Formats: sequence, structure tokens, C-alpha cells
Amino acid sequence: MIEIIVEDMSTASDIDMNPTGKKKKRKYETFDVSDEVFHKFSKGKTKFERWSRYLDMTDESQKRIYDWAKRNHNGAIILRNSTTGVVRGIRYNRTGGGSWGAIRRLKEQVLRSNKEFTVINEDVLDTLRTIIKKETAATVKFADKKTMKVDMTTANAVVTVFDALKKQNQEKFIEMLNKNKSTFSQIVSFVWKAVK
Repeated sequence: MIEIIVEDMSTASDIDMNPTGKKKKRKYETFDVSDEVFHKFSKGKTKFERWSRYLDMTDESQKRIYDWAKRNHNGAIILRNSTTGVVRGIRYNRTGGGSWGAIRRLKEQVLRSNKEFTVINEDVLDTLRTIIKKETAATVKFADKKTMKVDMTTANAVVTVFDALKKQNQEKFIEMLNKNKSTFSQIVSFVWKAVK
């Protein structure tokens, strides 16, 4: 008798909770939105972020998106760009921002912030000033991603001529310094003529 009860309990976990066998269809609604709103949702909606950051709640057509998302917690929102016709699906759930598929919002934000902190756009002139300060030769990187080794004497001559120039000429000088190796070489030859 005990064995029968145990067998009945084991079969109780095997009961199909969906007797019809049909999958539940997720509700969805398609909304035509302007190009600006479409681009605001380019990476989805951040979890717990206010809808007002993405939608203008005074505009009736955009308010409809918000109302539909609140009514249909597990529904999918499909946005169609009214100018290009491109379609993007957005899912919303009850707990806040929703599950946004394969998008890893936090990872993207961390990577983006790390790039902002690690990428330093240093001008050639700044590098030349550090060469003078440290009294050593160093590599200078130009806008076209090419590099060139510069010694302290050359760096000192270029910075001296730069400091002697007027403001409007200094801007052109910096632009030419940063451009590429050939313009830098032309500037160096000009500087040596001006210094002598």
C-alpha cells in the first residue's frame, strides 16, 4: 500500500498543465513612430528608466505606446519607422524595463564608459611638450594613426616657434602638426629655417 502512494506521487509531477497543447500567443501591437522616437529605442529601453525619457507623453500617438505597454505586461511592442519603414520589436514586462532579447545593456554601458576613459586624444603639441619636460625622445602619433620618433631638440624648436606665433596662426599650426608625417616634416624644416 505504501508503494502505491509513492508511485502516485511520482506521476503527479508528470501532469501536463497545458491540456490543449497549444502554445500561448504573445500579444503584440505595431506602432508607427517618427524617426526620432525610433532612434531613441535603437538599443531598447533601459530597465527602470522612465518612459518619458523615450516618449513625449503629451503627444497622443506616443502616449498610446505607453498605455498599451502598461495594459499588456507581457506583450511585445513593435515600432515601425514612419519614414523608412524599418521595424524593431520591443518587449515589455511588469518589473520595469523588460527583457530586451540579446542586448546586454549593462555590458555595453561599461564598455562605452571604459573607452571614454582610456582613449585620450593627445595632440602632437602636447606630446612635444612632454618630450621637452621629460628631456627624452618619444613617439608622436598623428591623426592618420601613423607614428614618428621625435627628439628633444626638434620638439623644443617646434614648441618655441609655436609659442612665438599669433593666435590665429597657432590654430593652423596645430592642425598641420596633427595631420600626418609629411606635414610634420615640412613644419620641422620650416622651424629649423626660422630658428637659424
